[in-house]
Amino acid sequence: MNVLMIDTAEGTRVLLCAGDKSYYKENLSNAGAETLMPLIDGVICDAGLEVKDIDLFGACVGPGSFTGLRVGLTTVKTLCYALGKRCFAVNNLKLNSYNNSSGKVVSVAHAGNNVCYIAVFDGDKTVEETRCVTADEAHKIIEVHAGFAVSTDVKLSGAFSGVAGVGERELKIAVQKHSKDVIDQKELLPLYVRKAQPERGEGDL
Repeated sequence: MNVLMIDTAEGTRVLLCAGDKSYYKENLSNAGAETLMPLIDGVICDAGLEVKDIDLFGACVGPGSFTGLRVGLTTVKTLCYALGKRCFAVNNLKLNSYNNSSGKVVSVAHAGNNVCYIAVFDGDKTVEETRCVTADEAHKIIEVHAGFAVSTDVKLSGAFSGVAGVGERELKIAVQKHSKDVIDQKELLPLYVRKAQPERGEGDL
């Protein structure tokens, strides 16, 4: 089976698993369509395939960059619709947790303006659902779960002690764990846990 996994929650990452081989490209400075499409084309060409040869598409659905998520999910939905293929979804905090060898993980991702996305996992079980908190609240949640390891994205590597960053290894794990959870492209929706900047009112993070 040929599986193409896309992550545009923070920058752009593309992984193609073709049989027992994998092909990976990333651009962490941009999550736009002008970056994503060449990366997709690159891994498909490296594998000697055509886009019609992709059997299943995967997407990181967030939380993360609003613009990046819209680009990534729209691309996956369009490809699935055009090719008559199915897809699967991966939570960004869950994807982030795969950078840690521990099964018990507090996963934290940058949300801007001293605000974080956070979730707590014990293996495949979600202990605390993904939500948006201040950095101070995130530190308190980590303290409460003292027996849990901490995973962060690169932007928070200096603010929290723990393992930071997502790359080829983490996307491979996501494909292995989530590719069986197949859905129709109509069911592929972004995970927004905070309002977009223009919609935020007083008291909104």
